[in-house]
Amino acid sequence: RLRKVRHEHLNLYTGVCIDSPKFAIVSNWIRGINLHEIIHIQNDSIQLNIAVQYAAQIAQAMSYLHEKSINHMSLRTTNIFVQNNRIILTDYGLVPLSKCFRVTDQPAIIAPRGWLSYLAPEIIRKLDPRNEETILQHTPQTDVYAFGTVWYELLFREFPYAKQPPEYIIWRAGNSIKQPLSSVHISKYAKDIINQCWSFAPDDRPDFAMLCKSLSKMPGKRTLVRSPSTPLQYNARLHIETQF
Repeated sequence: RLRKVRHEHLNLYTGVCIDSPKFAIVSNWIRGINLHEIIHIQNDSIQLNIAVQYAAQIAQAMSYLHEKSINHMSLRTTNIFVQNNRIILTDYGLVPLSKCFRVTDQPAIIAPRGWLSYLAPEIIRKLDPRNEETILQHTPQTDVYAFGTVWYELLFREFPYAKQPPEYIIWRAGNSIKQPLSSVHISKYAKDIINQCWSFAPDDRPDFAMLCKSLSKMPGKRTLVRSPSTPLQYNARLHIETQF
């Protein structure tokens, strides 16, 4: 199915290498950088109209994938590139985001920075740090949850609960407690998109066609501001180390 994917905002897969032990997927070369580098490394300011433009292009690409019954499974800013002001999604339909960790002897989990922020509550509640082989189901609704985090990053240039330990994030997400947005100076439309994508019940989340419509109603052209950090309120034993 991936060979038949054709969309202006999706990187094109052109072939595979199945010569053991060198298995690989061949795709187009992207002359650009990913959103993670723009947001978290370069710390660039993003105008609201540009953030909306990027989010709309991501939603369009995701709507196309879901129409083809393909879940991205690893939607995050490291897999979203900007090339000539155009969004290009990569790594769709391949490795589930829930598999992007490894277990150490301690017990600890080695995972990419911000990894937990993209995982929907229904996935987090089934995570087993003692077992790398745990099968976790990714769905269109888990992609939508991850999009909510990408949208949050575009708005505030940081991860939700950026300064909080992983166990705190797990506890809040697993108990349907969202990042507070009441004191943040952004439009109601922007907040509604985040809150809808982060709905605890999967069926309460919008699909990407609905998100495209919501983004088309977004007004304004201004520089976005960071959100306030939430104070630490919870301690647990699980230890997770992050790496890029």
